[in-house]
Amino acid sequence: MALLLAGSGAFAQRGAGTLSAPQSTPVSFVTMAQAVEQQDYTVEQLRRFIDPQGQVTTVREQVKVDANGTEVPPCLVTFLGVEGELPGSPLHTKWEQTYGRYGQLFHRHGSFGVRSLGKVQQNYGFYEIGTVVRAGRSAVRAVVFPVSTDKSIWIVDVDAATKVPLYWAEFDLQFRLLAEVEVVVFVDSVVMPAMASPVPTVQHASFAAADSWLGSPAGLIEPQAALADYAIGQIETRQDPLSGQQRLVVTFTDGVDQFLVSQVPATPDVFSGLLPKVRGGAATGHTIARFQDASMRVLLFWEDGVSFQVAGRGSLTRLDEVAQHVYRQALSTN
Repeated sequence: MALLLAGSGAFAQRGAGTLSAPQSTPVSFVTMAQAVEQQDYTVEQLRRFIDPQGQVTTVREQVKVDANGTEVPPCLVTFLGVEGELPGSPLHTKWEQTYGRYGQLFHRHGSFGVRSLGKVQQNYGFYEIGTVVRAGRSAVRAVVFPVSTDKSIWIVDVDAATKVPLYWAEFDLQFRLLAEVEVVVFVDSVVMPAMASPVPTVQHASFAAADSWLGSPAGLIEPQAALADYAIGQIETRQDPLSGQQRLVVTFTDGVDQFLVSQVPATPDVFSGLLPKVRGGAATGHTIARFQDASMRVLLFWEDGVSFQVAGRGSLTRLDEVAQHVYRQALSTN
């Protein structure tokens, strides 16, 4: 723990002052989980993306959250700009387009949060280490430390009044910074526009309900209720804003971390013409493609006209085994 705090000070201390006033209600996994379900808020924040060469791109975004008593409240993410870049520059345009497609996902799956109270208490420890000022507000600083060795470590500044995270930094076990978000403006209320989400997303109570909503297309499989110590958190159908394709997305969580198993029916297998051949012209076998950097790990394969994608944090090595398990299940089912 001492090594982590010593190594992370340059990022964790930026923009924060010290404060000694105690908070009225202690910050804990319980109170943070309650805040997800009950607390409306609007923030302007800086999200720092770190590439494999260690270069940092800082994006300014606005996030509006309209709590509705569930673990996945409606949210609206708006791109405001790239720090140091003028509107219309190539980098500004690139990130504006990226947010147009993935902005909601950055908040929902790329930020720190308590996704499941029962799971987070099994898989993480919460260690309060002091108080700071963040976005002009009193905040409690804590380390959220995983039980497993292939998961991220988090330093989090949590608003003492609302229990909403105002800052977080994600590290791997080698204490390398993977990502960071810093709130610079916080309002404990929200005014949502009439159409809050640019991407149609439908929550479903079960896989069968989602499958039926899609019209029961051929080739879809129902993932296990638990994979690699992660449990199903949400089952959704999402429409790609560019292609219009519908995908079935199952989100697994350990309480903080998440990975996604996505299935898109009726998609051509782009690997079919790329597989190496052996003598006699037969394909050598099934192929799983993998993309990985410091922040993300994505595995992709096709079976029976369905594209499968398993995506999570770059440090989560067990995703390779998850993808293999899902592929074997698809082969045995189809």
